[in-house]
Amino acid sequence: MEFERREVARALRESYRSAINSEAGKGLKILFLALTVDVGSYQGDSTHVLELISNLRQMGYHVRWVARRSSGRNMWPDPLFHCVSRTPKPNSEIMRLLQLLFSMVRGAYYIFRYARACDVIYSRDRFSLLLAVLPSRLRRKRIVYEVNGLTSEQRKMHGNYLSNRLYVWLLETLDKAAFRNSASVVCVTDAIRDFYIRRHPMYADKFTTVNNGVNTKLFHPLPVDDEVAELRKKLGFDESDEVVAYVGNLSLWQGVEHLVRAAPSIVQRNPSVRFMVLGRGPTGALCERLTEELGVADRFKFVGQVPYTSLGHYINVADVCVAPYTRDIPNCPIKVYEYLACGKPVVCSDIPGIDNLRYTGALALVEPGNPDALASAVLDVLANEKLRIEQRARGPAAVSEYTWSNTAQKVAVVCERAARREDDGHA
Repeated sequence: MEFERREVARALRESYRSAINSEAGKGLKILFLALTVDVGSYQGDSTHVLELISNLRQMGYHVRWVARRSSGRNMWPDPLFHCVSRTPKPNSEIMRLLQLLFSMVRGAYYIFRYARACDVIYSRDRFSLLLAVLPSRLRRKRIVYEVNGLTSEQRKMHGNYLSNRLYVWLLETLDKAAFRNSASVVCVTDAIRDFYIRRHPMYADKFTTVNNGVNTKLFHPLPVDDEVAELRKKLGFDESDEVVAYVGNLSLWQGVEHLVRAAPSIVQRNPSVRFMVLGRGPTGALCERLTEELGVADRFKFVGQVPYTSLGHYINVADVCVAPYTRDIPNCPIKVYEYLACGKPVVCSDIPGIDNLRYTGALALVEPGNPDALASAVLDVLANEKLRIEQRARGPAAVSEYTWSNTAQKVAVVCERAARREDDGHA
């Protein structure tokens, strides 16, 4: 199994090195912008960027990309990667703003330098797109804009104070400008697409949905062999423990706090339950303090971030996985695809972003932001051995069409249309 993970990591490296091969990258030339994404972290946004670029290159597309890279990942050499910041995401708002401004300055240089040689500009965030507008006009290049969530709606959860209201207004204003200057807008869920069509109906024909994906070479059911048992032991879990796992960013809207609040009820009714939290983020310290206040600190294992190529192995340690979102945000959680691909029972908040998986029978859905409902669902799943066995086949089947290869193929179609300047009603 260790050999398999090494082979997958090697394959990923080779897909990037294909850019050096004289026979590779002879297709469409894409300038891929992700100035707000730290590809040195092991989070959903970096997974999306790396997998999408990797699969586009395997299809023969020439992808030059611009992003952040912290020291958290040993990156392999890539002559077409340009780094705009090498520092991890700061904790303070002011430092994050300064990092963004610095990244935009460096990003503007790379965009102006390489826009001429590309066929289409693919922007993963509004700030990258803002910088690309002028060079795209000067070089007559079209922009494809990718929307991964409702950032302004998520930001509203931080409070109603003046500076936050101004920031929300700025995000919404930039969204409108981004839609106006894009040839096409790729949304990762139908719910996100529908939200923006309602808010900006004049750009309705620009929107299309391309769902996130999962790497089934990395994420698939594993037998409970010596290596899985060894990892369980390394993490401090006994053979009799039933492990509930969360994977992802520890942000306010992710709802890890609700998992912690559900823990006392779960443990009281099933003392064998332990909790494993993989990831980091702004609410991590809060959640750890809360476990102490609620008297369940000994039941939680906060692992932090783990390498992407090993993440599937950690998920296979779990008996049930959770995605406890706090509200009806139409995000498309990559973690849910990865849970299902590993054949794990999944308890997920009933959010619009999982509409494409709603009727597969692979998810136990609960009310967002309700710790009691979350606790009941987790206990029901743990008590249903038949369901857990069936899920090993049902989960992978539910996400079989949502591979990163399929995602890249759909993105490629959008980029090809934009590059050919096909008539979609917009200049």
